Amino acid sequence: MEYTLHTFSNGLRLAFKQTENTQIAHCGFFVNAGSRDEKPNQVGLAHLLEHMLFKGTQKRNTNQVLNRLEVVGGDLNAFTTKDKTVVHASVVKDHFERAIELLTDVTFHSSFPEKPLEKEKKVIFEEIDMYLDSPDEKIYDEFQEIFYSDHPLANNILGSKESVASFTSADIFDFVNERYFANEIVLVVVAPVKFEKAVKVCQKYLDHLVLKKGAITRKKPSAKTGFDIVTKNGFSQAHVLLGCEAYPLNDSRRPALMLLSNIIGGPGLNSILNLKLREKHAYTYDVDCSLQTLTDSGFLTIYYGTDKKNVNRSKKAMIRELELLKQNPIKDALLKKYKTQFRGQMIMAEESNSSLMFVIGRSLLDLGYVESLAEILEKIEMITSEQIQAIANDLFTEKNMSFLTYLPKD
Repeated sequence: MEYTLHTFSNGLRLAFKQTENTQIAHCGFFVNAGSRDEKPNQVGLAHLLEHMLFKGTQKRNTNQVLNRLEVVGGDLNAFTTKDKTVVHASVVKDHFERAIELLTDVTFHSSFPEKPLEKEKKVIFEEIDMYLDSPDEKIYDEFQEIFYSDHPLANNILGSKESVASFTSADIFDFVNERYFANEIVLVVVAPVKFEKAVKVCQKYLDHLVLKKGAITRKKPSAKTGFDIVTKNGFSQAHVLLGCEAYPLNDSRRPALMLLSNIIGGPGLNSILNLKLREKHAYTYDVDCSLQTLTDSGFLTIYYGTDKKNVNRSKKAMIRELELLKQNPIKDALLKKYKTQFRGQMIMAEESNSSLMFVIGRSLLDLGYVESLAEILEKIEMITSEQIQAIANDLFTEKNMSFLTYLPKD
């Protein structure tokens, strides 16, 4: 992927990609700090910080922050993951400087005022309640709580009502001071402007910032595998999640694992489990195989919802398909079709300039570089049936696979 990197005098980096045939500029600060970086008494703090970025700065109140881009038809947003905090905006290119100025203001000059903080805690309480009412989301988080055990990756990003209620403005400032290092933050701009203009605009607002440098230190997790837990709850449908330990970001087997995940239960309606569980047996409306990879760990999950009476049948059908992948290499003609499909999905994804922004930001922080689409497609083309089979045999073992099942109450 072609992009240009510029480092400012304070250590902040700008990653820039010029776009054409569009009037929209996408830009965002990517901070290498998330919920896994919280201390035991900080669970939920990174997410609360993200919310509070929009609640006032040294020169703006909440309404002024929210209206700054809205009045020109732009969009301002943010999100928190296990290892990242991202604040981003999309605007018509004429308002590119307005977006950069506002993003800089909320990211580096937020005041985290106490009165709005108490109000925002109530908003997060509602978010927690909504999450508890969403079994297809809750089951992923509960699985990770068991899977990662006493590691910070086990913690729910939202935290608990008790933990969130205890936080003060000082706690948020402490987290920023502990984790927001200049060399662990990158500003990504994907926009129809010249590189020289982007640097000039960004330098105007960034170069004077005084930021400390430091190294992110993280404890590598050890996964708990081989469990099979069934719980009963008030949901009307049964929910099943299979998970297993997988490979981290820099593992050479990751491209083949990505392809395997797509074959098993990717977005295509012709994925193996969609054809078997939905089309053949009508066990489920939706089945999904997803892959989460971090710099030091990873796991693969397969999720589906089904009627209570079909839980065991669907589980047996799923395991049968995984066993077939272990026993029989995919025929070359079929593997070629799978590759063509995966390549097409990746090429279409690169058509989204906002998605490009996210790819660039995460890759630079996690890997230190961004692979070009051509490099990625070349790796996909080199994948063999034997590699796919070897990964299936490595991951889908009784020792490595774990299950979490939600059953409706009787």
